[in-house]
Amino acid sequence: MNNRKFTIEDNKLKLIALKITIPEDEPVFILRARDNKALSTIRVHQSTFAPTSEHWKVVQTVIDDFTAFRQGNSVLMGAPSEVY
Repeated sequence: MNNRKFTIEDNKLKLIALKITIPEDEPVFILRARDNKALSTIRVHQSTFAPTSEHWKVVQTVIDDFTAFRQGNSVLMGAPSEVY
């Protein structure tokens, strides 16, 4: 599950909704659910948007997914240096 926005096709990262490929020279930052710092990082990102905005709601679904993963997979959780 990758928040249902991206896919990898022909070894390239693609944004599903806009049907575009992310250029190889564009930096991308990915957080994994098993990173025990990821959830707090996502919450900080969410806090920069108004709770009534559509993006805030989308980020909340990601938070819900990360929280569910954490609850069901506590043995996999670790510091970023341990999970990548």
